[in-house]
Amino acid sequence: MKLKPNHIKKYIAAALLGAGLSSCSGMLDVEPTGELEKEDYYQTELDADVAVMGVYGELMKLAEHYVVLNEVRADLIEPTMMADQDLIDLSNHSVVASDDNKYADPKPFYRVILNCNEVLEGLQKMREENRITEDQFNQRYSDVGAVRSWVYLQLGIHFGAVPYVTQNLESIDDVNNHVLFPKLNLPDLIDELVEFMESLPYLDRYPGNIGLVGTSNGYGIDRYFVPKRGLLGDLYLWQGNYTKASEMYRYIMETATRDFSSGGEYYNNLRIGWGGNGDFDVRYDKVNDIRSLITSPNSGWKHIFGIGSNERYEKQVWVWAMHYDSDFAPKYPFIKLFANEGAGEYQLKPSKAIVDIWNSETQWNDFEFDARAMLSTENWDAEGEDLQVGKYTVNYDPLTSPLQEEGKWMLERAASVHLKFAEAANRDNLEDISKLSRAIVNQGIPGAYRPEGFSGDDVTDIMNTLFYPYPYDFDGRQGDFPFYRGPWYRHIGIRGRAYLPPKELPEDIGFVQEEKDWTEDLIIDEMGKELAFEGHRWQQLLRVAMRRNPSVLADRVYEKLSKSNNPEAVSRAAGVRAKLMAGDWFLPFHWEE
Repeated sequence: MKLKPNHIKKYIAAALLGAGLSSCSGMLDVEPTGELEKEDYYQTELDADVAVMGVYGELMKLAEHYVVLNEVRADLIEPTMMADQDLIDLSNHSVVASDDNKYADPKPFYRVILNCNEVLEGLQKMREENRITEDQFNQRYSDVGAVRSWVYLQLGIHFGAVPYVTQNLESIDDVNNHVLFPKLNLPDLIDELVEFMESLPYLDRYPGNIGLVGTSNGYGIDRYFVPKRGLLGDLYLWQGNYTKASEMYRYIMETATRDFSSGGEYYNNLRIGWGGNGDFDVRYDKVNDIRSLITSPNSGWKHIFGIGSNERYEKQVWVWAMHYDSDFAPKYPFIKLFANEGAGEYQLKPSKAIVDIWNSETQWNDFEFDARAMLSTENWDAEGEDLQVGKYTVNYDPLTSPLQEEGKWMLERAASVHLKFAEAANRDNLEDISKLSRAIVNQGIPGAYRPEGFSGDDVTDIMNTLFYPYPYDFDGRQGDFPFYRGPWYRHIGIRGRAYLPPKELPEDIGFVQEEKDWTEDLIIDEMGKELAFEGHRWQQLLRVAMRRNPSVLADRVYEKLSKSNNPEAVSRAAGVRAKLMAGDWFLPFHWEE
């Protein structure tokens, strides 16, 4: 059954409000609100689709946990004077098992997991009874299975060792039965998740001819669903399988090759390319006038975070994003956390550490700050206590519409995929592969692989990395004699799009491992400046700390705490650094019966 585009929002809302129909008995605080009796669920394809959307309705309730845990525990966000004790303890790494810290509670994650388990069981029953086709089953089973795997990865990242439950349970408290479900530590959990994800029969996006896919309010629903290859890439990256991780990320980076045959979309969608009137570039109306920086939510780099634009815009930038509408549950949680007017409680703000990192940059026009600072925050000029995280409040108007709390949960976009590709490639074993990673970060493939001073016409052997095997073979050639327009000829890199010059490898670095570590630090810093506050930070710092050295994480958290205006944070900085250097990275797995 194909739903009309204008029915998609109502369809999603019905699924979210009826999320209980795919929830275990006793798992939620309320009973299912659907009209069908329990035994009548899972009869038709539409039932399967509503069950899938019910899973995503539960998943959307984790948005606040995801952003808070991955940012507040790291170095780019800190509590304000308005923050509650739960946020303060997370930032100070002082959560203990006896605390009732709502963010350190694994139960919300397991509610989603058990929801997934029930739906997976229901889908299997439908397939056995021939109520859905093999293709219908493969698509939905793989999607829900990937959601469960993503939630498990988050649990492992924050709690270290967790029960791995893959069956339908009558009670959520059975999860904490150590006899039935012994805990897996993070490396073992990742191995299990890789094995499961590799077994899934369908890794692509949903096809466009089914009821789950459409357009609502100007944005495409297909970006609402977990990108399965992106998740598998993350798991490979954690596992240390860098070639396979790069393959998964490259597949996403090449989305336009499969979706378009020519034109701007072919060269720009998910490729970080110039063109499209600079829709997503840091740019100025007048290059030497700082006041002319494009700060509109409908144009320039800030455009990335606006809502209600169009499907073309969504597909050019976003790999995974979920939109929250003020008319439907669940409620968008980020106005409360970040805004200081209207419904905002201003509990979290950018740290002094990220402010200093942004201020250490010099743009091409010699302005001495990273313009993404002003575009990622509110009240940048005021700094101090009034500085706000701005990515989640781009469309919020506290004066005329204080109750209209809408926005997106930003999970994966082109820049995050490119930067993780760069991280994976840098750790692979090919000769001089770190240069490719730096090209992704800096000015792009064409610029990095064009010899300095080249003025010829024949670009056959330059502006490309075709001498590498897949997934590292990029064609960025642009020439007229002979004619070339490689798929990556518009690629300008993360810093290039941010109007920043490249950062070059120091001449005194000679050993390969030194080069890899320096390049990795470049990637970490650039990921912080580009993706600040979006939920990537703790994950990346922990991953690199486990692979390389705990100081990668410990030093950055120490810097945040030591620069804080809060005396308690400053007093704890050295102790927190020592704790993280010792590998004490995880929250206590505290289960309230």
